[in-house]
Amino acid sequence: MTSSARQFLDAVVTDLHGAQRPGQQQMVDLVEEALRKHSTVLIQAGTGTGKSVGYLVPAVMHAADSPQGESRVVIATATLALQHQLVERDVPRTVSSMVDDLPRDIAFATLKGRSNYLCLARTQGVEDPDQQTLDHTDSERQAQRVMQWADETTTGDRDELEDVSGLVWSAYSVSSQECARGSGCAFVEQCWAEKAIAQARAADIVITNHTLLALNAVQEAIIGEHDAVIVDEAHALPAALQRAATDELSVEALNRAARRTRSAGCTEEADRLLDAADALESSLAVWDAPEGRRLAELPREILQALSTVREASGVATAALRRATDADASARQRALAACETVSEAAGELLSVDETRVMWRRRDRLVVLPLDVSDVVRDGIIGERAAVFTSATLQIGGSFSTVAESLGLRAGEWIGEDVGSPFDYQTQGILFVPDRLAPPGPDWPTPQALGIASDLVQAAGGRALVLMASWNGVAAMADALELTAPGRLLVQKRGEPTAPLIRQFAEEPDSVLVGTLGLWQGVDVPGDACTLVIIDKLPFPPPTDPVVSARQAAIDARGGSGWMQVSLPQAAVTLAQGAGRLIRSGDDRGVVAILDSRLANRRYGGYLRRSLPPFAFMTDPSKVAEALRRLDARLNT
Repeated sequence: MTSSARQFLDAVVTDLHGAQRPGQQQMVDLVEEALRKHSTVLIQAGTGTGKSVGYLVPAVMHAADSPQGESRVVIATATLALQHQLVERDVPRTVSSMVDDLPRDIAFATLKGRSNYLCLARTQGVEDPDQQTLDHTDSERQAQRVMQWADETTTGDRDELEDVSGLVWSAYSVSSQECARGSGCAFVEQCWAEKAIAQARAADIVITNHTLLALNAVQEAIIGEHDAVIVDEAHALPAALQRAATDELSVEALNRAARRTRSAGCTEEADRLLDAADALESSLAVWDAPEGRRLAELPREILQALSTVREASGVATAALRRATDADASARQRALAACETVSEAAGELLSVDETRVMWRRRDRLVVLPLDVSDVVRDGIIGERAAVFTSATLQIGGSFSTVAESLGLRAGEWIGEDVGSPFDYQTQGILFVPDRLAPPGPDWPTPQALGIASDLVQAAGGRALVLMASWNGVAAMADALELTAPGRLLVQKRGEPTAPLIRQFAEEPDSVLVGTLGLWQGVDVPGDACTLVIIDKLPFPPPTDPVVSARQAAIDARGGSGWMQVSLPQAAVTLAQGAGRLIRSGDDRGVVAILDSRLANRRYGGYLRRSLPPFAFMTDPSKVAEALRRLDARLNT
């Protein structure tokens, strides 16, 4: 680490009233070197390392050392919430601590996808057919709230609004394909999205999210030229890329295209789209293909319906391109809808071994199996690249993540900068090695009994993570009479934030949930001293993407299960176990009720992906340790 980088880090840590952390210092060194040499580095930074400051300090230095615009740095987070945390807290504090000693002032900006901003053409333009579908009382109230807010906002950013559904918001926003900026939109000068893009392109540091970074790579290059990219929570980037490259075709998408085409004045073409929607709906209705399973091929009736969709959408697209007298915004939205269904139908008609398709209710889905080339060519390219997360070493190696990012041997280095926490003394990993492994009747009464005993011994303070909704119901029933405090149970489709807030505020409470709680629960202190995971989170073998990726690896002579399912379970397991120790003062137990973690050969691989807790298999000793901890916390 250079002396200037050390001085800057010391200044930031002092201003934040923090402490010197060797892992954070090592991370600053690694990031600074990657930015200077235009190299690629993977950094595993455990909870408590302070990784945001660890990459922000060298990023600010790198940008400030060159004239404005020459060394722009893009930082991408996994979620909009993390993006908001960086923009509102971490970046301003870091820059404020460094600004007096930088060679020039640094500008930073946040950028989200275009659909996160209010579209003025949809609030002030011609009557919109999508808004006419909001005929339910609650939707109408939300729509009125959007219109009232539209007169008050100074940013057009959806984050300013609360309690507005995605359906309602979609009627007042546009995607990049739907935007008419290049087709004579009357509101381009006042456009909120265009203002945000212009501000971001003038900034030295741009804070965005994985989704926009992915879209920037595969669809629309709106971020602008940049010298370096830093990806936080990098283990989640491949999934974001797959979502960005996914095509879906549904009956509703065709009906929407027809409504928009009619609104743009192309009535006959809209009728053809409705006929195509009817053809697709009829063919899906008589097709007995199971939902959510990989499809190797499509039946003749579906192929005929897709051809009809392709033809109808092509005719509509051509007519819309000729309809130059139509309102520019309405015409562009219609074009985008028709092009979207046309592209999806085309992808489904030409699926090969590089893509996977499946049925989901009234829609067909297709996506690429491998997105690593997008990372290598579209995100990294000739840039400096930093990928960081608390879970990059899977089974003790960076290789799995590196491969998913398209990185080849010799092109990258990987470093684990550790964590300031003493996991051996702060936590116990408990696995009941004599419990029967999960089967069709899981969770068994024995597994539920162990969980109940541990919750009672801990005095509540328990986060219980189940692999299925059936498991959530069974565990809730088992704990209903034995939980020391309030029993909080996640409900399907309901937000988790209120539950997490209650859990943090009531130390004797117990929170039971499923995948939505495996990440993002940050409850340091006395409220969480026990994390129970009922079984190893292997993806279901029927998952279409998982099964296709495994089959492709098996065909090449590898082990699909070892290279796909096992690493995926390791990442999810590490995320769940990471809910326990969130500060240097935290103490507790991670109880994984799946005996395979202790008894199967792959158990060691999975345990190497977890923090190095003390390992125990005796439930009575673990319960006693929890009782002692509860007694100490109650004094």
